[in-house]
Amino acid sequence: MKILLLSCFLYLTLFQTIKSEPVLDTNNEQVRPGYTYYILPAGSGGGLTLSKGENGSCPLDVFQARNSQSVGIPLKFLMVNSSAGLVIDENEDINIEFAARRYVSICNVSTVWKIEDGIVTTGGIKGGSENGTSTSLFTIQKYEDAYALQYCPRATGCSFICPRLLCGYIGILTAENGSRHLAVNRPVFKIVFRKE
Repeated sequence: MKILLLSCFLYLTLFQTIKSEPVLDTNNEQVRPGYTYYILPAGSGGGLTLSKGENGSCPLDVFQARNSQSVGIPLKFLMVNSSAGLVIDENEDINIEFAARRYVSICNVSTVWKIEDGIVTTGGIKGGSENGTSTSLFTIQKYEDAYALQYCPRATGCSFICPRLLCGYIGILTAENGSRHLAVNRPVFKIVFRKE
């Protein structure tokens, strides 16, 4: 227990010395919680969309659209920490939710993202790890000239000051049929945010 407390203290001390910058959209404006945005690739390809996974069942998986002209489905970033500010900062715990409610009726689950078997899917729960929502925690990281999403759950029962476990960047897993799933621990999917 002493080692865990010491590691939490060291993490908090280091974390407080790292200044997080606000995440910016394609208009160079700060990304705000509750507003709708499209997540687009920094390179080629389409935006993000939903579809039933490889086995054709629910919940819906998150895919990159094959058509590079498609901007995908708009999303919202939700603050997890109630004391957070009015903008989304890099390294800040967030939930990500598709804003289009019509997709809820397809599988009768929320459109909040979560990780299941390494794949980004829906059916997540809003909130932080204290609510058992560790599989729904993401962060936005500056990555070269763009951004990247990172899945970074916390230990169950651990507060926001404890170290993260099993962090991994979100990337693309290309299936045999050519579909492009979002998945954890894949080559980084460099992205930008465009306000709807």
